[in-house]
Amino acid sequence: MNNYDDLKIIKKELKLISYHSYIATFFTNYEYRNKLLLIIFIDLELIKIIRSNLDKNILLTKLDWWKISCLESIDGKYYSVPSLRLINKYFKNDSFIKKEFSILINYLIKYSNTVSYNKKIKFYSKYLLIKNKIIFYIIKSKSYNLNIKRSLNFLAISKSLSEHNNKELSNKFFYKAKKICNRPNKKYLILFLLNSNNYFTKSNLYKRIFIVFNRGW
Repeated sequence: MNNYDDLKIIKKELKLISYHSYIATFFTNYEYRNKLLLIIFIDLELIKIIRSNLDKNILLTKLDWWKISCLESIDGKYYSVPSLRLINKYFKNDSFIKKEFSILINYLIKYSNTVSYNKKIKFYSKYLLIKNKIIFYIIKSKSYNLNIKRSLNFLAISKSLSEHNNKELSNKFFYKAKKICNRPNKKYLILFLLNSNNYFTKSNLYKRIFIVFNRGW
């Protein structure tokens, strides 16, 4: 199986699991899209693990496997898993990605090891911020203005709270984020779409695209 087939598998899975994420990747430069699809796919695989009802030891073993496998794929080891083959293709010997992948999964391990609600919010928010950092790297952005940074930080907290059933507080952070930066430079739009609570679905696709092109995220 070649890399083109691996990408077809990932795209098909993303359409089924997170149609919003799949559509959001179209709002970026084409040269970055396949790498972003891969990062989002791995993110969803990791989140699927921590949301499962697995025994804690099995859950941690799975996270550890992903961490070791991703790092070894970056170092050049061959795996038969499509996503790991693509990591090897796109990020082989990339020291930045290797470091950030390790930190990324470590936050989910910390998340899974705590029972404290506040710490879970903290670790999950940190996880989202590291994912954003990886995306910034992929789209070749070394710097961005303070408003974009503050807005994305609030969005990460909002998303973390939302996924832990604190909708009221999540909405407060969400509107703070929109107030600070409602119309980001199109280069950064992908980050706002991926962290937003406003989702693309098959039924609202055209409406959401109209909003994105006319009012921002």
